[in-house]
Amino acid sequence: MEDHLPYKSKYFTFDKIILTLTFILYPVGLLMLLIRVLATHVHHSRRGRNHRLIGWLWVYTYVLLEGLLVISIDFNVPEDAQLFWESIWLYGIILLTPAIFCFIMGSRADRKFSRLLRQYFYFVMNKGISEIDHIAVETKQSPNHVIRDLDFMITEQMLPFGRIQNGILELEPEGYHEAYDEEDEYGDEEYYEYDISKDQERGPISMECPSCGARIIVNANDAKECDYCGNVISA
Repeated sequence: MEDHLPYKSKYFTFDKIILTLTFILYPVGLLMLLIRVLATHVHHSRRGRNHRLIGWLWVYTYVLLEGLLVISIDFNVPEDAQLFWESIWLYGIILLTPAIFCFIMGSRADRKFSRLLRQYFYFVMNKGISEIDHIAVETKQSPNHVIRDLDFMITEQMLPFGRIQNGILELEPEGYHEAYDEEDEYGDEEYYEYDISKDQERGPISMECPSCGARIIVNANDAKECDYCGNVISA
């Protein structure tokens, strides 16, 4: 988990295309950028990136306006030249100030998500909490946000491979998907017998409490008290 922190949102190829279009075909790029931000801002992992996209929009607007002034102004006329230099400062304050604010907000969003990722990892892997509602209460997030964030962590390999079913995060033991060998030289897939006991020694196990039925993640060869009824469960 530490290898993935602190979190830094990245630009995808589509984001770079949008930024290029914003600079070359401003109205088209502006529309695509706004759609991109509105469609993805619900994801914590995308908010830092979205703030930066908006920041670059302000920067491009400033550059394009100044470019239009350069084309339209005759610098041999003192009044026009004076107008140009005044516009640099005026538009700089109006347009670049919110751009700087957006870049700062992007960094803050990434730092906030980094702290949230640490909380998720702690509650899931150290505390063994697997109920989405329980994790949502501990992290002060909505269940939908928790589901999206945990899916992101699984996809980015910040958590062991798993899935969320019926409000429960079910993680598979490490090495579960390594139970298949590569294809042999004849193109037939060879399978070897999967010894799950080896994985249980390395990774946590999702178990059902026999007393209340809650799903609990217990480390192999360990015992854990149920967070709901207090019953001790041994793996």
